[in-house]
Amino acid sequence: MEALKKLFLSLSEVFSLENREGGFLAANALIEVMHQINNPQQFDNPFFHDVESSLNPKGHILNTLVLNASPFIKWGGSDLREERIPEDLANQMPMAELVGPDGLYFNETVRVGLWLQNKDIVYGPRQHAAEETFFIFNGEASWRTEESSPELKGPNTYVFHPSNILHTSVTKNSPVFTAWRWSGDVGFEKYKLHH
Repeated sequence: MEALKKLFLSLSEVFSLENREGGFLAANALIEVMHQINNPQQFDNPFFHDVESSLNPKGHILNTLVLNASPFIKWGGSDLREERIPEDLANQMPMAELVGPDGLYFNETVRVGLWLQNKDIVYGPRQHAAEETFFIFNGEASWRTEESSPELKGPNTYVFHPSNILHTSVTKNSPVFTAWRWSGDVGFEKYKLHH
């Protein structure tokens, strides 16, 4: 129980420090549900090896907190699969929605979670109505949008995407492990992966 609370508290600090309205909404939602955590359910993690091997306990504190809380997190391949993302790609991207319409804890206005893109994966271009922020706590990826050239980003950096912008993330020799949040129109039906 304490492991999950510590993780939510740390994530709320991360998104507060983003210093955007959507980040503050995500932070507040995390604090709100943190007080509801009481005897949380444990889950089997079909992506345990991917998750554990992609964490660096000597890095950002989120690495250790995610590892400690992992038994209480419902990990899956990308939730967007349902004919939006091919099955093989979805399984290369373990994710967990912690707070949100489909989350471990319900909130209808934001989605907050954890997302891992394994190495040697091109994901995108994609777009969605929600604005989005990734906070990278381990690994690195090259990020580009329809308005910007590729930029390699590693631990302790934020990647922000405004609503509906086309964006792509590319991993090469290492995976990238992130905390993410959506705000605004958070419905999955507005998501599109372009091939």
